[in-house]
Amino acid sequence: MASQSQISAYLSISTSHLKELIDRGEIEKKDTGRYDFDECRIQYINYLKGKNKKAQDIDLQAERARLAKEQADAKEMENAIERGDLVYIEKVAKEFETQLLKAKTKLLAMPSKIAAEVHASANVKEAKELIELNMQDALSELVGYGRQTTD
Repeated sequence: MASQSQISAYLSISTSHLKELIDRGEIEKKDTGRYDFDECRIQYINYLKGKNKKAQDIDLQAERARLAKEQADAKEMENAIERGDLVYIEKVAKEFETQLLKAKTKLLAMPSKIAAEVHASANVKEAKELIELNMQDALSELVGYGRQTTD
């Protein structure tokens, strides 16, 4: 038979920790000096096994919850893409770059294309209308995301 201090030394835990275990019922409370080494060892091992199992269960539950959240987030993103609420920035940037290049090409070609017509215009108003018409044609290349121009 042993005291609480002897049992705590045997189990390599502090006396206060042993008292907590006794208070929680993990180790059976005995009269002073009436603790059995083997009985306390078995109760302490069972306590550790139960504690470890609870920790594993909590980890498993947390991992399942994390997985469920990731799956829900992935489905939410997929739905947003389908609705057009979410887009891939690389795709938008590439499409916009293509539109800018087409508009730039038309704007740079405009002087050569319409110079003779502007020079032959009867008056300034006619020349202005011709320039504006060609400018609008070039700017129509910038139509917005998801809409293509007809070439």
